[in-house]
Amino acid sequence: MASSQRDFERFVVWLHQPESLAHADVRRLANLILANFDGVARTTRNRSQRSIYLVEQAHRTWAEVPAGLPDIQPIAVEGAWPWQRLRHLTLGPFRGFRTPEPFDLEKRIILFYGPNGSGKTSFCEGLEYALLGSVEEADTKRIEPRVYLANTHAARFVAPVLLATSHQNREIPVASSIDTFRFCFIEKNRIDAFSRIAARPPAQRTELIATLFGMQNFNEFVAHFNESIDAQLVLTATKQLALTGKRNALAADQATVGGETQALIELANQEADLALIHSEGMTYNGLKAILGSADAPGRLQELKGILNAVPPATIGLTRAGLLGAFESARKSQEDLTGIIAKLDERSNQVSFKDLYTAVVALQPTEGNHCPACDTPLAGDGHVATNPYEKAAAGLGQLKELGELQEQRKTIQTALATASRELRQLLASLAAFVVAREGQETHVGRYLAGLPAEPAGNWWDGVYPTPADQEIAVNGEASTLDQILATVDLVVAQDAASLLAGQERQRNITERDSLDALVLLVQAQDAKRKQHVDDLAAARARIAAFDIDNAELIEEVAQEALHIARDAPIKAAYDSFLAQLKSYRNQLPGTLMAGLNDAAMNLYNEFNRNDLDRDKLAALHLPVTGDGKIEISFRGNPEVRVDALRILSEGHIRCLGLAILLAKSQSIQSPLIVFDDVINAIDHDHRGGIRETIFESDHFAQTQLIVTCHSNEFIKDIQQHLLANRREECKVYLFRSPDGNYQPRVNNVLSRNYIAKARASKNELDDREALASSRQALEMITEKTWKWLGSHGIGMLNLQLAGVGAEPQLRGLCEAVRNRLHTTATFVHPNKPLLVDAYSRILGIPADNLVWNYLNKGTHEEADRDDFDGDLVEQVVQTLEALDALDLRNGR
Repeated sequence: MASSQRDFERFVVWLHQPESLAHADVRRLANLILANFDGVARTTRNRSQRSIYLVEQAHRTWAEVPAGLPDIQPIAVEGAWPWQRLRHLTLGPFRGFRTPEPFDLEKRIILFYGPNGSGKTSFCEGLEYALLGSVEEADTKRIEPRVYLANTHAARFVAPVLLATSHQNREIPVASSIDTFRFCFIEKNRIDAFSRIAARPPAQRTELIATLFGMQNFNEFVAHFNESIDAQLVLTATKQLALTGKRNALAADQATVGGETQALIELANQEADLALIHSEGMTYNGLKAILGSADAPGRLQELKGILNAVPPATIGLTRAGLLGAFESARKSQEDLTGIIAKLDERSNQVSFKDLYTAVVALQPTEGNHCPACDTPLAGDGHVATNPYEKAAAGLGQLKELGELQEQRKTIQTALATASRELRQLLASLAAFVVAREGQETHVGRYLAGLPAEPAGNWWDGVYPTPADQEIAVNGEASTLDQILATVDLVVAQDAASLLAGQERQRNITERDSLDALVLLVQAQDAKRKQHVDDLAAARARIAAFDIDNAELIEEVAQEALHIARDAPIKAAYDSFLAQLKSYRNQLPGTLMAGLNDAAMNLYNEFNRNDLDRDKLAALHLPVTGDGKIEISFRGNPEVRVDALRILSEGHIRCLGLAILLAKSQSIQSPLIVFDDVINAIDHDHRGGIRETIFESDHFAQTQLIVTCHSNEFIKDIQQHLLANRREECKVYLFRSPDGNYQPRVNNVLSRNYIAKARASKNELDDREALASSRQALEMITEKTWKWLGSHGIGMLNLQLAGVGAEPQLRGLCEAVRNRLHTTATFVHPNKPLLVDAYSRILGIPADNLVWNYLNKGTHEEADRDDFDGDLVEQVVQTLEALDALDLRNGR
């Protein structure tokens, strides 16, 4: 966490500057976070972990935290380098190194190569720890340094010992400083991350520059602050609100007690008004007495008792009604007797009427002959008289008889009706007699003896036709007058029932009005009781308020202290977070100020083989965290485009490397460490990057340390170094441990072809000298050809042995020399030297054994003649002369 802590320390220093206009509490909060940085950094925004932790720390120590600038190691000034070059490193136990391993770092270019797992990363982390005081990978993975840096087999780590050469050429120990050396490291992971971020949506690219410059830990640290810490603070007086609510309720109780007299007066007035509803002058107690109760019945209970008794039924019999019924029955019987007598007198006509009626009925079916004898009605032998006509005429003459028969039917119906009605009246009278227990009276026995549906003139015994004639019934005398006397009793009872019904209605009306008053009185009494209960409860609550709410009162007092404590913390946090984010957003502008042109030039050199129109005309690096990297191409310099959207992944990686190298140049860093960077670059760009870093003058005064597992890239660096820089290069080979858990580290002799040729010649090994000379001549001739191309004269005339064949090396050398001879307009200091050198080497006959082996390479052959040592020496010297020339493109 050291890098993010140091970045936060920079922010704290900035925050204490007058131009930041930071409030004292904001500075106090920043100091608190710095004092607890490790604990804060271990938290995240998930579930408000960071807010909870910060508030806990603030509650515990806020009053003791000073607002002044804390004791922070002074921030180093860029460009103030305490030494000019690294000198020596002793590493181990540390990560992959079990025992101490010495490394000579005095050369300007130091190359480390070897397979994965051989110790290269451990070496770089050792340098990182020695220079920065921490290892970024441990911070990123949130592993304790003592655990991450310890060698597994030694179970410990020892801080690396790094020595340097001072500006006075003295050996001095290197003191770690993240401020001074953080931009000395260029790592593969940063280039990879830079290219991955480029593929994200624009809204997710805010960490772009932070990742590239190794400040992603600080960026992540800032991102994990919660937007608010309000949920962890006491900012609202909730307890006070609760107490206020209870006090408001208590005020209502106090108002209840204070208004007791007035409330009782209002209740008494309401009760008096209620009593007046019953009657004028009635009192409330008098009304309650009328309404009564179970213990003291009143008028209401009396009325309910009266109304609960069953009232007498109204029968509806009258003397006139009964006599009318008797008379109706008798008259119907008399009429029927008269009709029957008339019909009896004309009984002989009844048969003819029936006959005529039957004949007329047969006419529709038997109308063409006589229904009795089948004699035709017309034609030969027809009947003398038409039976149907005779029957119709006879029915007309018997019309009166038919009318009498119809009258008989009508009178019979009326008689039956009169008989039933009379019987129903007598049945009602019988029920009356039974109700009065008069079954044993003459009338009672008579009525009881009547059948339910009597037949004939059953009333004759009571209502005889002869007036005032007495008859015997069941051996006892019974007269109509006795029945009528009983009817009179019925009439008297009906009159009494009518009066009783009228009285009952008055009682019902009175009862209903009293029942309504009962409800009103009950409601009024409940109201008075509720008032009394509320009054007693209010007095009890008033008396017990302070006791019952003692805990809440104490909590309110404590809450007020908490609010007074937390309100400044909230204000400080809100302002602090805004200023921290503002500071973070300003970092890109700070980190990349003035890098546009330098980064663009480096990018173009990396891509020197691209078409000119595809190179950059302008580069605009962002000045805020959410800004874009914009570029313009030489093919269309007026149009600015989003670099991360338009460039390929390989070009984006080149851009990231160019920005980092431009930053190192801007601070005049004496050292650049390339940690496996070449593996982050695609093969097409490696040559341009190699030439820019190791062959150009951009970093001629900078110590370069390179780790790489590409043997070919390390070889190419050695081959293409200028001759005067070749002695400044040292190569280490890392190999995996062979059983003792310690990487095998070996110094590797120079693999430069010319150096190897000279070494072989000095040992009189002409064969090996020629083998290296051939490789050197191929390399130098290719470089010369490119150099000619950079001056516009790269077109060569070559002879090939056939389709697809490669030109022989001698033929290529001759073509280069001829091009120099024939281009009279080309003037350059290197031209005569090149012509002379190629003339000397081509002066060796083509059929000479030397050229035989330069052309096709040296192979194992038995009984080979010895080489001409002088010619071999001439070849080596000529190559050394060519190697001494500056054949970089455009030079």
